[in-house]
Amino acid sequence: MLSGIDGSNASFLADLNRIQNNISQTTNQISSGVRVSQASDDPAAVGSILEDQNQIDQINQVQTNLALAGTDAQTADGALESASSLMNQLISIAGQGTSLTANGTTNTSLAQEVQQIQQQLVSIANTTVDGRYIFGGDDPTTQPYTYTGNAPEGVVQNNTAANTNVISDASGNTIVPRMTAQQIFDAQTSPGVPAAGNVFNAVYSLSQALLSNNQAGIQAAGASISAAASQVSQANAFYGSTENWIQQATSEASSSLTNLQSALGGLRDTDVAAAATQLTSDQTSLEAALSSHADLSTKSLFSYLG
Repeated sequence: MLSGIDGSNASFLADLNRIQNNISQTTNQISSGVRVSQASDDPAAVGSILEDQNQIDQINQVQTNLALAGTDAQTADGALESASSLMNQLISIAGQGTSLTANGTTNTSLAQEVQQIQQQLVSIANTTVDGRYIFGGDDPTTQPYTYTGNAPEGVVQNNTAANTNVISDASGNTIVPRMTAQQIFDAQTSPGVPAAGNVFNAVYSLSQALLSNNQAGIQAAGASISAAASQVSQANAFYGSTENWIQQATSEASSSLTNLQSALGGLRDTDVAAAATQLTSDQTSLEAALSSHADLSTKSLFSYLG
């Protein structure tokens, strides 16, 4: 019979320890707001928690990439708007160079103005954001162009990097969000052979035709300037579309992130109301167990023997 009493005490202590552990765990869950802080808290939920957290990390990175690309696109858009304005000035200058009042002196002055504009266009081609050349393609550390004023285009190309970098949305869809300075300002059909719409070639040709007061050359350069202006406008439209894509992707990523965080919270975070109810129940059980044991401890051996 004595061993039975010892067994009862052992069972009581085990139950007491279990209840106290439950109270401690529930209290920690309420204070921290986290129900599952380690695998042993809910082994069945760990896999889903890790999967949700991994997806959240990926979307956070997507948002970071989108924000960076968005800043570049906005800057490029503004820079190309300025370039378009300069191209319109060049169209006007070409018209002045072939007007009835044009002569060698006035055209020389116009040529100097064209050269200044070309320097501004080179500066636009070398636009930076946080030290990165946004028209540098896969090599944003190298300045794309240097103005020289010399043949054949008045510029020297420093950066020949490709343009393969892409950005992704939260669903894995990708776009190439940038154009290179060469694509915008120095299009070529083959190395060294200017394509229609080559800005630098057209501007340089206009300046040389004005300097020599070559009316036919000025007219031809004016036509090239118009084609080049269209090329810049197309690049500007490209960045407008890129900005729209990035804005849409950012909105979708934010929505996906909210859903994932809600799902993760449901698995990992504490249901405070339920935890408070459980804590009250465990505290009641603890008080009842202690009270019962206190009553039991007042009985002697003779109480059990009758």
